[in-house]
Amino acid sequence: MKSSYLNLCTEFYDLTKPEAGPKEVAFYEKLLGTAKGPILEAMCGSGRLLIPLLRGGLVVEGVDNSSHMLKSCQKRCSDQGLAVQLYHQSLQQLDLPRKYDLIFIAIGSFQLIQDRKEALNILKNLHSALLPAGRVVLETFIPWDAIKDNINGSVLMDESKERLFERTANSRDGSQIVHQSTVTGNFKEQIEKTQSRYEKWIHELFSQAEEEEYTVRWYHRFEMELLLEKAGFSAVRIIDESFEQNEQAFVYVASKPREI
Repeated sequence: MKSSYLNLCTEFYDLTKPEAGPKEVAFYEKLLGTAKGPILEAMCGSGRLLIPLLRGGLVVEGVDNSSHMLKSCQKRCSDQGLAVQLYHQSLQQLDLPRKYDLIFIAIGSFQLIQDRKEALNILKNLHSALLPAGRVVLETFIPWDAIKDNINGSVLMDESKERLFERTANSRDGSQIVHQSTVTGNFKEQIEKTQSRYEKWIHELFSQAEEEEYTVRWYHRFEMELLLEKAGFSAVRIIDESFEQNEQAFVYVASKPREI
């Protein structure tokens, strides 16, 4: 299987999604402002949301499995004079030096975990990484537009139907990155598979290319609640929101029980 979130992907991501929009930032600033202890953004990437939160005065640490994304995040923070603690770890083997009062995963990144059993184990790891009465915040989405596009009458289409996309991002140094992707869906299994190719061109001359693939799984409301409860969380609260980069977001806020 091809890897994902490598160098060209990170460059393209930083050009097309450099920072979260003001509505999303304001939502998380308000929510994180209620934390009574350390805060962690899991799957923080290159700092799309983390950097504006730091700039707003919040103290937030970050963890991610992509060394390319973390390198970009560290550089962008340094360029803006922002101090940040970052960890290069996967959520499957999470082993951080302290526990947190609030851990959040934004923009549906949790849905990159394809296997349901693996997703449950990750939720258990997040539960273990929390202080007593700490909270986990998960933002998710359901690709309703893609689902509607793949319905023919009342019959769900299979993975044989492909959707093709191409986008170009231009850099200040005159280079550009072309992103071509092929997306297929298995809507009975609630997954979308994406195969991508990134090509970097400098002054119209080919420079390098990267290929990646990843799968996104979506969870319906009661399915996500059940996963959280099986992982040991309680008092699950659901917030319907509309953000600039996730127009139909479901935000789950679940608490770790207090120790007796």
